[in-house]
Amino acid sequence: MASKLNILFAVSEYDGIVKTGGLADAAGALASVMKEKGHNIRVIMPAYREALEKIETTSIASGAVVMNHNETLWFGLRHGRLNGIDIYFIEYNDFFDREGLYSSNGQGYLDNSRRFAFFCKAALESCRVMAFQPDVIHCHDWPTALLPYYLRVDECQNDFFHNSRSLLTIHNAAYQQHTDVSQLEALGIGWRYFNPACFEDSDQINILKGGIAFADKINTVSPSYARELLTSEGSHGLVDSFRRRAKDLSGILNGCDYQQWNPVTDPMIPANYSSKDLSGKQLCKKALLERMGLPITVDKSVYGLVSRLAEQKGFSYLVPALREFLQQDIHVVLLGSGDADTAAELQRLQSDFPDKCSFYNGFDNALAHQIEAGSDFFLMPSLFEPCGLNQIYSLKYGTLPIVRRVGGLIDTVDDYDASGAKGTGFAFDAPQPDALLVALKQSLDVYHRPDQLHGMRQQAMSCNFDWQTAAVRYCSVYQSMIC
Repeated sequence: MASKLNILFAVSEYDGIVKTGGLADAAGALASVMKEKGHNIRVIMPAYREALEKIETTSIASGAVVMNHNETLWFGLRHGRLNGIDIYFIEYNDFFDREGLYSSNGQGYLDNSRRFAFFCKAALESCRVMAFQPDVIHCHDWPTALLPYYLRVDECQNDFFHNSRSLLTIHNAAYQQHTDVSQLEALGIGWRYFNPACFEDSDQINILKGGIAFADKINTVSPSYARELLTSEGSHGLVDSFRRRAKDLSGILNGCDYQQWNPVTDPMIPANYSSKDLSGKQLCKKALLERMGLPITVDKSVYGLVSRLAEQKGFSYLVPALREFLQQDIHVVLLGSGDADTAAELQRLQSDFPDKCSFYNGFDNALAHQIEAGSDFFLMPSLFEPCGLNQIYSLKYGTLPIVRRVGGLIDTVDDYDASGAKGTGFAFDAPQPDALLVALKQSLDVYHRPDQLHGMRQQAMSCNFDWQTAAVRYCSVYQSMIC
């Protein structure tokens, strides 16, 4: 794109500083690529305790926002740099000097709506303080979904933001942030906007819904998920909101950071390998079985999983399918943290099949890389999946994904075609154990046909989902807003 833009990334997390999921990865990677393209990129985020411990910052200014008619809150503005990107932090200790980003001990903070409403207002005020007039304010998920509303309503007469437009990227529409209607004034939302077309949702405030209504453009992180959001079944209850904005909704597939996820260069795996020489993958498999305490029998197929333990990830049908599939001569290695009941079920699988199944309850980044490299197949049978990254990592590592045919999984994994021995993975439709079992058994059959397995691995490892492609599409969306 010829014109260079002033772009403000308003985010609640950012890779290399604080992270709970894919939002951080996407924001960090996209900001870097946009800077490489010559755009003036500034990132703004809350000054969490963890963030200020991670990155060196300097206090550069202060500002104030009015949260309702009679409450003024002062904040500090801090500046730091990460990988050449200017990062600005909104400092307000009562809201952000806490143990976690959104929760503590598994319980979400009761004032999360107010915390991030304040952040959205402070982000706009910080632009004025810095004399930075953004062409585009790129918002991400519900924590920044009030910013388009404040830009459109509160700042509508402000010449400073006259040419500013907002893009709301939805990384997961299941997270919407519902709040009691009594908080309207505290959040600075006018009563006239508490209606089904804006913020009202079953007599509550729905913050993401409001963001959808007021953003100039909306996108999500894969084309298939964008289409699903326009259906009653796939919209997480927001089908009317998405249909009203259908012409402004697009799906842009997330990219992959191949500097971190590449078996040729990965420093976290025991042996590097490539599509031309896969011998290192066998060494990775042996090391993985050893680390997970399983018999080192590399002739058996290994099924790996790295996941949040959450309903979205399909454990309700994965666990019973695995219980039956473990009757086969296979290994299963599992890494995840989250829901305690799901963790207990996976622990029981390990106890019932101690020589076949091993579960690590928690998260270990090095182990995640080792599972990607050392497994033959990767389990990702999500109930829904806006984009997904692990299946993309798996492709590059020659670890064939087993996925449900939804969202970004459709857009990245080509289903096995038995007639031509083509495909990069195995897909199924129904969220049921029997449907998943068919795909699992199909994969095991391919494992015992080395030529087919090798051919699929070659196809998988040749896939490329880079951020340069995604950035071109984001630039097109930016341009469409400011023309």
